[in-house]
Formats: sequence, structure tokens, C-alpha cells
Amino acid sequence: MYVCGPTVYDETHVGHARTYIAFDIIRRYLEYLGYNVIYVLNITDIDDKIINRANEEGVPWIDISSYYTKRFLEDMRALYIKEASIYPKVTEHVEDIVEFIRVLMERGYAYEANGSVYFSVDKIPDYGSFSKQRIEDLIAGARVSIDPNKKNPLDFALWKAWKPKEPWWKSPWGPGRPGWHIECVVMATKYLGELFDIHGGGQDLIFPHHENEVAIARAYFGDDKFARYWLHTGLLTIKGEKMSKSLHNIIPVKDVLKKYSAEAFRLYIASAHYRKQLDFSLDAIAQYERVLDTLYTAHDYLVSLIKESISSLDELMEKESISAGDNDIVVKVNKLKDEFISYMNNDFSTPKALSTLLQFAKYIISLASEHEDISRDTLIILYTEYIKMARVFGVLNERKPPYDLEKLVNELLSLILEIRNYFRRQKAWDIADNIRERLNKLGILINDTKYRTLWRWSRS
Repeated sequence: MYVCGPTVYDETHVGHARTYIAFDIIRRYLEYLGYNVIYVLNITDIDDKIINRANEEGVPWIDISSYYTKRFLEDMRALYIKEASIYPKVTEHVEDIVEFIRVLMERGYAYEANGSVYFSVDKIPDYGSFSKQRIEDLIAGARVSIDPNKKNPLDFALWKAWKPKEPWWKSPWGPGRPGWHIECVVMATKYLGELFDIHGGGQDLIFPHHENEVAIARAYFGDDKFARYWLHTGLLTIKGEKMSKSLHNIIPVKDVLKKYSAEAFRLYIASAHYRKQLDFSLDAIAQYERVLDTLYTAHDYLVSLIKESISSLDELMEKESISAGDNDIVVKVNKLKDEFISYMNNDFSTPKALSTLLQFAKYIISLASEHEDISRDTLIILYTEYIKMARVFGVLNERKPPYDLEKLVNELLSLILEIRNYFRRQKAWDIADNIRERLNKLGILINDTKYRTLWRWSRS
């Protein structure tokens, strides 16, 4: 898989997160099925936006790209997005890009003008068909910038000639830097080969970025190479409007994570099909905190039941098979698993697959509440399949107690001592002494004084 990564000049926002969470779920599902996924996510670390931001702040461009690359990767980790196999950066592949351009020029697909190199779209039959665009409409509309160096207004830069106050690299056409579209073709094929399985990105990249990637790849490799499948995530809107700085409606990921958990945010993103537009709402994420709580409740109940079934090492070593009474449970688990796979195999239908996971969680909760005896092997089957399914959505990563642990320990100990003192007043000395001995084994030493019972942690 190759997914178009960020241009690192600002904070990661929820629109970016929607795309990267969606592709993380797709990757996790392919791994769930047993595929070994090589996942490439590029970093565009030199671009007009980076240069403009650096000039605004009066700092070197490398400071901007380095800082926001670091912030992007921190946000990805915070969202439980698995690390990519490779994070190629444009600046680390300039020589590869220059050589790629040289070949395109030799074949007549590109031309030089005043130190810049442009791709000639006239050389590609049916240019615009990938994005279902009519060339006449593109030229008539204001979707391409006017550049007197271009032979055709739709031609696009493969190499941009150096301008004052801009970084530059050497090339046969003079100093400059790579254009946007060629970088992804070069990096994708360098690490995945000239024919690979999945190319992904946001819906807003279909034109011009992906249209131009396809044109470059056809010129360099031929018509039947490059990506087998193209997947595009739908827009994430705010009150029906596309996020933009001019509308002041961009929400950074870090702001969402101050209020809600990353796992609930992931479930919220999964609640819509990856190709569909999703209108973002902070309040809507709160619903998925409750869904997440149900998923964790099922997990915790299962863990508790498994611990109960393994009360000693001797018992652990015993061979225990699935009892006849558990057959219905195994049949139900297999049915849920088949349903989950069926939904995900249908163009990664995460809303329906998530509904199946929630059914699984509620089924586990009902078993724990109502089923008297479940064999250890059956519990292990339940746990294994449940965890594997949940991990596709990137949840159940940790179990943090929803309370202050130190405060809880003190309150529980106060309660235990209060109960012990009740038995002492009732002169039930055996019970009171047993509580004292059990606490001693836990490293808690009791001292009954004239006015109160004191306790401390043992130093040994």
C-alpha cells in the first residue's frame, strides 16, 4: 500500500486523521486476513506551503518541515495508527526524482523551459479519464494556474526552477526542486515496484494529484502498471462545509484528544464508510466513548472469567476440551466472525463490521452474566477472536483504570479495616485475625492502638 502523506507545514487536523485512520483500519484488516502488508506513507517535506510558512515566521524551511514531521508522527502514535513500513521524504529522493525526469524527457513526455521541466499531458491519450474530467472543462475552468512557460495550460511541473529565498538542489536543468506529482510516483515505485496493490489518499487528491501520477506512471512504465486499486477517503466536513483556514473551522487532532479518547475517535471515524462524506461533530464522539466502554467491559469480563478458570499451575497444565454445552457458543463466535469478514470484504464496510463487533461484546457480557460454566478452552476462543476483531479497529490497546488508583487503594483499605473493626467489636477474633494475616501477606502491617487502627506498608 502507498498512501499520500502530509505536507508538513502545520498541525495535523481531523480531516487528515480521517484518512490515516481509515487506511490504518484497511491495513489492519488485510493483516487480520493473514497478508504481509508493506505500507508506505510519504512525507512531503519541501513544498510552496512549507517555504511560505518559513518566510512568514522568519525561520529556515527545514525547521518548519522537521518540527511538523515530528508533530505528525506524534499525532499518529496518539491515534494508535500503526507505524508505516517506510516514511520516505521528498528531500531524501531528489536524485531519484531527477533521474526519473531525465528519462521522461528522453522519451518526449517532458520539456524544459527557463530551468523548469513540465510534463506534456498532450502525450497521454485520454488524459483526465482517471478523474472523469473533460479537458475542455479543465481549461475553461480556473483549475490550473497560468504559466507562460507551459505549452498547454494543463501541463504540470516536474521540476521547479530556483527562485530567490528558496532551497534548491542540483539538476541538469539548473538549480531547483521537485514538483509535487512526480514525488509520489518515484517513491511508491522505488519501494513497492512498478506494479503494486493499493494506492490511497483523500478524495480531494483525485484531481490533479492522482490524475497526474497516473499520467507520469503511464509514460514511464506503460499503461498496465502502477497501482492495481485506488482507494479514496471521503471529505470530513464541519457543518457541511469543507475545512479551510479561511473559514476558521480547522480542528487540530491534539484539540480533540484533550476531550476524548483516541479509541473513541477511531470508532467514530469507522462509523462511516471510508468513501462517504462525514460531517464532523465533537458531540458525536461522546457516543463512541459509550461504545468503547461496552467493548472494554466485555474484555474485562472475559479476562476475569479466564483468571477464574486458571486458579493454579496444576489446573493450567490440565488438558481441558470444549464441553458439549459450549458448542452453541463456538457456533455463535464463528457466525459473528464470518459476518465480520463478509462486511469487511465488501469494500471495507466498517459501519456494519463495527456493529458486528458491538454484538460480539454484548454477547460476551451476557455470557458472563448468565452462563454458569464455560470451559477454559471456550473462553480462550472467545477472547482470541474478540481481540483480533477489535484490533482491526485499533481499540483495546490498553486498560487504564478510570479512577485515581492511589485514592482507590486507600479507600478500599479503609473499608477493609472498618469491616475488621466491626468483627473485633463483635469479638469475632478469628475473622479479624484472618483479615490481619491476609493483609500482612500483601505487605500491609496493622497496628491496633487505643484510639484507632493504624497501617503502613512493610519495608521488606
